[in-house]
Order: sequence, then structure tokens, then C-alpha cells
Amino acid sequence: MSQKGVVLRGAPGAGAAVGIDLGTTFSVVGACRRGRVEIFANDSGNRTTPSIVGFLDGASFIGDAAKDLPADNQVIDAKRLVGRQWSDPNIQKDRKMWPFEVVENNGVPMIRVDVGGRKETFAPEEISAMVLRDLKSTAEAALGQSVSKAVVTVPAYFNERQRQATKDACEDPTRSLHTACVSRVRRALKSRSLSAGTIAGLEVLSMINEPTAAAIAYGLDKGKSAGAAKTVFIYDLGGGTFDASVMKIVGGEFRVLASGGDTHLGGQDFDVLLVEHCLKDAARQLGADLAQDKQAVQDLRRACELAKRKLSSTPQAQISVFFSRINKGYQTTVTRAFFEDLCSKLFQKTIDLSKEVLSDAKVTTGQVDDVVLVGGSTRIPKVRALLRDMFGGKDLRQSINPDEAVAYGAAVHAAVLNGDKFYDKMVQLKDVTPLSLGILIVGGRFSCVIKKNSPIPCKNTQRYYTAYEYQSAIMCSKIYQGERPLVKDNHYLNKDLTIEVPELPAGQACIDTTFEIDASGLLTVTNVEPTSGRKVELKITPQEAHLSEKDIQAAIERAKKFSREDEDALRKVEEQLRRQRLFENDSRIT
Repeated sequence: MSQKGVVLRGAPGAGAAVGIDLGTTFSVVGACRRGRVEIFANDSGNRTTPSIVGFLDGASFIGDAAKDLPADNQVIDAKRLVGRQWSDPNIQKDRKMWPFEVVENNGVPMIRVDVGGRKETFAPEEISAMVLRDLKSTAEAALGQSVSKAVVTVPAYFNERQRQATKDACEDPTRSLHTACVSRVRRALKSRSLSAGTIAGLEVLSMINEPTAAAIAYGLDKGKSAGAAKTVFIYDLGGGTFDASVMKIVGGEFRVLASGGDTHLGGQDFDVLLVEHCLKDAARQLGADLAQDKQAVQDLRRACELAKRKLSSTPQAQISVFFSRINKGYQTTVTRAFFEDLCSKLFQKTIDLSKEVLSDAKVTTGQVDDVVLVGGSTRIPKVRALLRDMFGGKDLRQSINPDEAVAYGAAVHAAVLNGDKFYDKMVQLKDVTPLSLGILIVGGRFSCVIKKNSPIPCKNTQRYYTAYEYQSAIMCSKIYQGERPLVKDNHYLNKDLTIEVPELPAGQACIDTTFEIDASGLLTVTNVEPTSGRKVELKITPQEAHLSEKDIQAAIERAKKFSREDEDALRKVEEQLRRQRLFENDSRIT
């Protein structure tokens, strides 16, 4: 099953549609008009809007206005909370660095802030909805008309829960909230006190993966989509997430060959390492432990982020902060070499993940035509040097703005789905299955019907024969997802069906099993007994088949780790089946 998002085609010409890059640290909105893509500037004149919501004296502030507020009045990094569980170790680690309080509500992390002298609890989806509402207003001001539809981008490895939570933030965040929070939101809506920012009011035409959107921007840049076939590697390192994708671009068709990444790896993590270093250094210099002072931590975090940015263009940067609680100032100089050494493990992790994606795509570095940089953190010189070394000195594509590429591609996709004929024939997206899909056959073996990284939509049919004498029925649809040769090691989709077959000697009766995945990620499994035409069918939605990015990566890693043990186990099973005369071309089914 695809984890990559559901496409819902809108009615042509039914209102303006925009593309939104809802980022961890910054967000961008754009749209297509008069045959070109425009990225819109906000009220402050900036084309990127900080993904920050602030509260002061009972009023809410978004973006640049919120960034100017005291740190303890801000909510940042809401994207890192969306769709996650309270037990997530990353949540427990991050909350120590955030200026706001994170509390648990029925196993879900919630945000608690001071609003007009009283404590209010928000779901992360509500905070994201406020940012989305601001982006919508920015687009409406630029277009001079209302905006009702959007294509919203998400990290390639967002799981189904995170994708649904993001969709709720666009359309109605109360859908994913718990009862207490829903009641509070509804009361607020009734009084109109939060109506300007709580409901984004956008119909989601599609949720597209960030590297796929960036590939569209690359493909349309300087008319590349009209040229020869290209194999492109998208390296997307933003503020909060890392994505890597290998794509084949042929004309206007964008086909994902493989994707990988980490939804908790980006510029924010580099900042945290620098903050932790400075807290220890400040404790030594000033004789004060500031780790529990949230205002001090946030002031230091801002200074560290600024220093990190400066280090991309200068060999050293100064960090200077005055801590009002202890009435002392802290100052230190950080060199680029020190910063690179501090973050070296995280930088290397992006390279290791990139190599895995290339391996999954069965593409060598030499077969990659272009390496495209996306995300603000790709400006870090060491990141570029590591990537260049990985590709044997190949030049890195920097012709598209790394901050705007994702929103650019989303805007084009929005235009296509909204009926824009100019782009309709220029862009066709092709996604892939993250794991193999197949069924249980005799001996507890996994028979793969659709292979991992098969392009979506896809369809395949295989014939299976009876294993025992005079079987009257076949258990035809015990469906599994994974890469291991025995089904006990794969993910069971909990769908069982039987089909009647003629009572014949073993190996003579058969069924034809077809797996088909449509463009929306819906899996249809059809089993047909050919002599009678008898048929049974079932459907599995993306939600039913979803695995988190962690689960998918773990499944792939386990398959690699236990490949030798799996070969031995499969060999023993096959030897046993031969003795029982049940092994024949992996096609016997009970």
C-alpha cells in the first residue's frame, strides 16, 4: 500500500487553488496564474513565513509578528507534534527545549499556553491551522479573490496519522481532537474569539510529498521537463525533517523510484546541539545552570540559530546573550569547524539514509544525472561537501530556490488538480509502494505479488494451485506487507477470504489472484476460480494498511539484518515441503 497520500481531483475552475509548504520552521504559499508560478509575500514583505503562533494580552499573532514576541509567548515546531503520541521519545526530548508547556491528553501531546491571563490547551493541529489560515489570507490578498482549495506538502515519511492530522488542520482540526478540546474550540468558535485562526477552511485537493513537489519545480525549471529522461536525486534537508528521493523524469512524468528519510532530523536539531553546548559553557563561565530557565534557553536558541546561519558564509560567528534572570551576559565565538564537528553524526546520518534510498531504487551515484538541493539547511557548506563527495564531485543543482521549491511544485500540482489546462499535460505524478505486498502460501511462506517500490498505480496477477488432495476451498487472501520470506516476520493486514474450488487432486485446481493499487493508494485484491468464474474481492484502504515511517524503516532494516538467517529458514521449510511433496514453484496455497 502506498503511504504517499491520496489525490482527490477537484472540479475545474471551482475557485482559486494554492500550493502550501507547511514547514517546521518556515512555511510558503504560492499559486499559478497567467502561465507562471508566483510565490506570495506576506504582510512583512517576506516570501517565507515563520511557522510560529504567539499569544499576548488575549490576542494571537502569526508568523513574523509572533517571532517578535517574548519567547515564552510563542508556540514553535508544532509540526513536530502533529499526529504523534505522547510516548514518542522525540516528544519527551524536544519538550525540554520548547518555551511552551506540553501536556498529555489521552496519550496525545497537547500545547498549553497563557492566553489573556488564563491557561488554554491547544492541539498541534490547531496551531498548524492558524499558520495555514495566515497563508490563505496572504494568497487571497495577492490573488484578489477567495482561496478555498490547496495542495499541501508533507515529508515523504509522514505516516497516515500525521497526514490525516495535517489534513484536519486544513479542513477542520476539531476532527482529530479529544472531547475536552473539541468543546473548548466549539465554544471559542461560537464566541468568534478564535474564528480568525482556528479553522483554516481549505479543501485539500492532494497531500504531496515534499521531495516530489521539489522535483516538479526542478523539472519545470528552464523547460527541463521537455528534455530527455533524467534520473534525479532530491536531497531535502529543512528545519525539522529530512527526505531523500530518487525520481525518474521523462517528459512531464515524474516517477518516484524510492524514498527515505527521517521526520525528526533537520536544522532545529543542529540548533539544539549548539544550545546544549552553550548551556554547559555558560554554566562554567557564569556559575549558573540555565537549562530550566525557558526564557534563557529560547534567547540562547535564537542566538545559536543566527550563528548557524552566519557560519554558512563566514568561518566563525559570535553568540552573545544577556540573561536577565541572573543579570549576566554570555558571549562565545563558534568556528565553522567546531560546528561541523558538533553536528557531524547528524550530517552523516543524512548521507547514510541517502545511500539506502539509492540502493532501494537500484540506482548508482554514477547513474544520477542531477542532485537537487531543497530546504534551508542545504546551505550548510559541510552538508554540500559530504553530498558532493558521495556523488564523486558532481555539481549540485542550485538553480531553484531551496526555500521555495516545495511550494512551487505544490502550486503547479494544485493548478493541475483544479483544472488548469496549461499545466495538465506537463505534470504527471507516479508514486511507489514502500513495502512489498503478498499472500500466505503453504509452509508459512510469503509469496510477493507486488514488489516494494513498484510504481503506483500498478497491477499484477499470479496463479496459485491447491496444496492438498481434493480441497473444496482455498484461503485466498491472507495478505501481508513486508520483505521477509516467511509471513510470520511480516505485517499482517488482517483480511481473510475463502473461495470454493473444484475438488480435484492436489495441484490441479487453481485460482488467479490479482493485486491492484489505484492512484489513491487503494488496494483491491481479486481472486477468481477460472473454470466457474467464481470471484471474491476485498479492498484495503491506505489507512488500513498504514505503517509509520519508523515501522517501514524497521521492516527494511530487519530484512537486511536477517537475510542470511531468512535464507536458512526458508531452505529448511522448502526441504520439509519437498519431503511432503508440497513444494512446486512457490505456487501452492492451502
